[in-house]
Amino acid sequence: MDRLVPDNNKEVLLHLQEISKELEEELDNTLEEDANFNAAPGEWSVKEIVCHLRDAEHIYYRRLQQMLEDDEPFLRAFNPDELASERDYQAADWGEAVAAFKENRATNLNLLTELRPVQWLKGAIHQERGHITVHDIAEALVQHSTDHLEQIRHVRWLAK
Repeated sequence: MDRLVPDNNKEVLLHLQEISKELEEELDNTLEEDANFNAAPGEWSVKEIVCHLRDAEHIYYRRLQQMLEDDEPFLRAFNPDELASERDYQAADWGEAVAAFKENRATNLNLLTELRPVQWLKGAIHQERGHITVHDIAEALVQHSTDHLEQIRHVRWLAK
């Protein structure tokens, strides 16, 4: 069975830890007035991006838990723009949003760190992506974080 387990689980986890540190540093260096800056109508502010990251981390955690507990569960997609509207991201408290994101990310990192190699192969059926594994979710977390880190840096640059 060990031959079936991807060798790069530790590499994905390391990338996730590194991008998490970069995100935290970027957020720690963002003033609230800069976090509220909107570059254009319909574009997210840094605060809205952080709220999205906070909520996405929670959703990823629930998905990981479901995948680890059940055999091939069905995972529904979610609409980030609808969630942002429902939860009024722009009205959120900046400090609370950052703290919640950090806490949710730490929870996911702890969960992934504790996995046995075979657990990385546990799967689910995603509404839009089809069959995915825990490993795929970890890779998606890395890509999601990388994309939004670049977006945060860009919005902060525009705010100057």
